[in-house]
Amino acid sequence: MTEGNDGHNGAKGRRVTIDLAPGAAQEVDRLRSVTGLTTADLFRYALALVRTYVDAQQRGMEVRLVDPAKPDVVTRLELPVIMPREMQVAK
Repeated sequence: MTEGNDGHNGAKGRRVTIDLAPGAAQEVDRLRSVTGLTTADLFRYALALVRTYVDAQQRGMEVRLVDPAKPDVVTRLELPVIMPREMQVAK
């Protein structure tokens, strides 16, 4: 990782360079095409979603997806993030 400016509000940010497997690179291209997002914005939103998930886990909550056409169909979103026990709130 190299330090850099992320271009937001003049605040010093961090420039990140990552290597993606070909399938992951194709998925980034697909998501960019579907959403019109830049690669940077796509990863910023991904970070925001992981932050939301981790914050919910720390509070003993779950992240769920609901189909508006079928409100009784609920899917729990799970990411491969293992929170240390001391970071979790007792349920």
